[in-house]
Amino acid sequence: FQVRPVRVNLSARQATAQLVVGNPTDRVLLIQAQVWLWSQEATQDRLEPATDLIVNPPIFELAPGAQQVLRVGLRQSLPPGREQSWRLWLSQVPTPATPGDGGVQMLLRVSLPVFGVGDGAPDPAPRWLRADAGASVALANDGGRHVHVRELRLQSDGLPAQALGPCYALPGGGCRWSLPREWQGRPLRLEADSDAGRLKARFDGPASP
Repeated sequence: FQVRPVRVNLSARQATAQLVVGNPTDRVLLIQAQVWLWSQEATQDRLEPATDLIVNPPIFELAPGAQQVLRVGLRQSLPPGREQSWRLWLSQVPTPATPGDGGVQMLLRVSLPVFGVGDGAPDPAPRWLRADAGASVALANDGGRHVHVRELRLQSDGLPAQALGPCYALPGGGCRWSLPREWQGRPLRLEADSDAGRLKARFDGPASP
């Protein structure tokens, strides 16, 4: 199935949003929506069941070629001065096989980010780090809104440029990218395209343990 847009933004002034889910296949699809509260501990994502976001309809059937409007909204006002994050799962539910269909059903799940920005939420504050004794690089976010890195580009003398990504760094959390072996412990130049602008960093010496 197809979904657009692929990210939902909510605020105190816009408490609802719409998604359009389409079925380009030649068979009936059954789709279920689930909402998870999304947080990060360091660079590790955590998902917990959420009840403060409503999705309507929570389960629906799509005929071949049909579309369904999905409404996403806040159950209560956003707290001021902070951003909240959720993950919206749209999962294909198994349906009875059609006559003569002896194959295996491949079920799709799409995970969409949902952000709710309260009034006065501080801007993101990205900060680059080397981690794991030079085996990885990390982007910590000390601000009040998320940073979405679309692509991270690496440069180092004597090596061809390398592209990594994408990643989300939530407030108080961050992203981590493992480096290819030949890049580990070397001087690095980093440049990332993000929704917070272009982010750059330079690590001139070998990484500390």
